[in-house]
Amino acid sequence: MGPSALFRPLGGLWTLLALVAAIAGLLASALGESHLSPLFFASAAVSGIPGILMLTATSGMRMSATAVDAVLLALIAWSITPAFASIPLYLSGFFTLPDAIFEAYSALTTTGATLAEPQDLPRIFILWRALLGWTGGYSTLVLATAVFAALDKDLPAIRRSALLTIRPDNVFSHLGVAARRIALIYSLLTALVMIGLMFAGNDLFSATVLAMGGLSTTGTMPDLPAGAFSTFNLTVFWVVLAALCGSLNVSLFWDALRDKATIRDPDLIGLLALVIGTGLIFFIATGDDLIVHLANAALLVSTSGYHVGNDVFPVALLALFVIMIGGAAASTTGGVKVTRILMLWKRMGSELAVLADPSSVMPVSFRGRVTKDRSLIAVWSYGLAFAAVLGLGAFVVALFDNAFEASFIATVSALANAGPVFDQVTGEELAWTSLSEKARTALIPVMILGRLEVIAALTAIWAIFLRR
Repeated sequence: MGPSALFRPLGGLWTLLALVAAIAGLLASALGESHLSPLFFASAAVSGIPGILMLTATSGMRMSATAVDAVLLALIAWSITPAFASIPLYLSGFFTLPDAIFEAYSALTTTGATLAEPQDLPRIFILWRALLGWTGGYSTLVLATAVFAALDKDLPAIRRSALLTIRPDNVFSHLGVAARRIALIYSLLTALVMIGLMFAGNDLFSATVLAMGGLSTTGTMPDLPAGAFSTFNLTVFWVVLAALCGSLNVSLFWDALRDKATIRDPDLIGLLALVIGTGLIFFIATGDDLIVHLANAALLVSTSGYHVGNDVFPVALLALFVIMIGGAAASTTGGVKVTRILMLWKRMGSELAVLADPSSVMPVSFRGRVTKDRSLIAVWSYGLAFAAVLGLGAFVVALFDNAFEASFIATVSALANAGPVFDQVTGEELAWTSLSEKARTALIPVMILGRLEVIAALTAIWAIFLRR
């Protein structure tokens, strides 16, 4: 990988963050919090100056990178970039340096774990969380179409789409086109949800925060009136819709414009089954309002962390299981992804058929393509790597004087990028503050692993330390 392949995309990302920070600085004045504007301009300068310098230095250079090189770049980007975003939070005095870093990494990785209630913070910081989550969600989608598609090029789990057309020798060959198309889809969906939320009675600020938090599946909450999420209402409807859109493969929106057959995609069927099944189990366990349980099931599948009602989940273990599955591949959700679970389900059916008739040959097919054994091994490897990171993370967090149950739930929430679920399962407000500072810091790499997808991140780490 040449210098331009590393520095130019990284420079572009840092320049984008600088632009977002500058916008936040201007919005701080619009919100009547102009004394905080310089903090965001400082963040814009710290990330924008090196970003622009790298873009200028690599202008006109040819970029060429393999999938592993691109994942290495992604790991570096996710490890460094959120630190720039923590500057306003720390300089404001509302957060200590470790807590500011935790908040920034949590927001940009779309985890949504927070250490302060929205009513206790300036409005611009709530909007900053939403902007970071929205930017992180967009970056995730671009990363999925350019990098993960190349790593999983032999897997039918990845949809063949115009958004995913790449050259194996240069995964950046289609990056610009995909980035522009995704920006169009992502922005239009956000605008539509914002309009819907405003018609539901929310002001522009709350509608913006909820739309960004829902579509990016970050779960960012503004300071809403009491009881706004206590029952299923029009506001909740739009938030659930946004979260479901965020949990879908982004290529579905592009392909649906040209092919109505995408409505039969296995991802949609799998997500629908998971939402209905989870909602019904919650309903059987409590006998309460079925619509509320279905809404909570949809929000769990999206790993957004929003929650309807004032009670904890009736089956906490199921809630954790669902966020570990997550939404579709190439979505803003965390988790293993329902697409991979469907492939393993098909594999199980094939194995049972062979056990019933040992002389039979039962190939596994997905999306009309026969799945190679090495592809299924890759899916199994992902599941094992996910479980290994989960177990190791929970063990490390427990070492810092935390109960193992809380350590496990916190690690699941961090790895699935579903931070608010930790509060909802434990029934505590700001449950993340109950963990020690060292434990929260230890969970930052877990958030990054979950956002990058575990196998991709481990591949990059392998490339750094072991590849010759």
